[in-house]
Amino acid sequence: MQEQIVESIYMIKLITIFLMFFIINLHAAHDDKTCKVLDTYDFTKFDEWKETVVQKSPDYSLDPDFVANLVKPYSVNKNVIKNDKCQPEFTLTFSEYIEKRISKLRIKNGLNKLSKNNDLLNKIEVKYEVQKRFIVSIWGLETAYGEITGNYPVIESLLTMSYDERRRKYFTKELYKALTIIKEGHINIDNFKGSWAGAMGQNQFMPSSFLAYAQDFDGDGRKNIWTNEPDALASIARYLNGVGSNKWNDDYTWGREVIPPSNIEKLENELFIKRTKGCLAVKKLSKKSPLSYFSKNKFLKMDGTKLPSLGINSYLIRMGRVKSDYRYFIVYDNYLNILSYNCSNYYGISVGLLSDKFK
Repeated sequence: MQEQIVESIYMIKLITIFLMFFIINLHAAHDDKTCKVLDTYDFTKFDEWKETVVQKSPDYSLDPDFVANLVKPYSVNKNVIKNDKCQPEFTLTFSEYIEKRISKLRIKNGLNKLSKNNDLLNKIEVKYEVQKRFIVSIWGLETAYGEITGNYPVIESLLTMSYDERRRKYFTKELYKALTIIKEGHINIDNFKGSWAGAMGQNQFMPSSFLAYAQDFDGDGRKNIWTNEPDALASIARYLNGVGSNKWNDDYTWGREVIPPSNIEKLENELFIKRTKGCLAVKKLSKKSPLSYFSKNKFLKMDGTKLPSLGINSYLIRMGRVKSDYRYFIVYDNYLNILSYNCSNYYGISVGLLSDKFK
């Protein structure tokens, strides 16, 4: 994916996570008294924007009459604009975030889902060469195992998001791809629901990701990530299997938390380089080194034993905003595929740590 697309998807998913999962305790959330964006926002040209969407639809291989019929019922959704403009302040420490994301309930439910869907997950694991524990981990973190998928009409959300000029180019493309999903018959318009920003289904794909990676695993002719668990879980596996040139390697895991050596501050100066490419999470990774480098420099497993002296590509991450909250992780190439799903190290580490509970 192009960097700007990955950046946009990261922002959308991260914001959606914060708003959808109220079990995460946000110390300061927006409220109507402090967020005045709707008081001055110009909604008067929304109908003109709908006409523009119809007029440009042939550029996306869509019939104008078909598009006009789909967009006609929708008005601007002011809640979508408010959610986008008035985002809460995120004040949890990294350790607090991890504690709440990887709750005992989420672990328990995930183990139950693994047991219930074991035969299906084994088949998906074999076909896509992605360990089932990672599939279930993403499923659990994205939508609480399919329980919280969003109830906003996708077309309405994307019409509204594309009307706003801040990210119009990106959301306009997503809007046309959403219309293409309806055209291809994967879901009817009444059930075409998702988050306020257009992420859809049990795996929270944006429309572009759906068209590129969604799977019809049960062979019924539709890619149904909303209510069909085989399709939704296979779609997660297909996405993790490889985005662009980076292929998942099921011989390895995602990474691990480590105990840093006493000279960690000196090593950080050597390891952390200025990156010009990649989304923010990728830019925070250290330079690539073999795992043997970290073993040689006395990074230890959390039980105090030595790391394997292997040549696999490895990267160091320091999480936490203050020294008292610093935690260190060494991650492998598979972790980059997790970041392609949602380019946030908070998210990526959560996926990895939760997956470890499902070994």
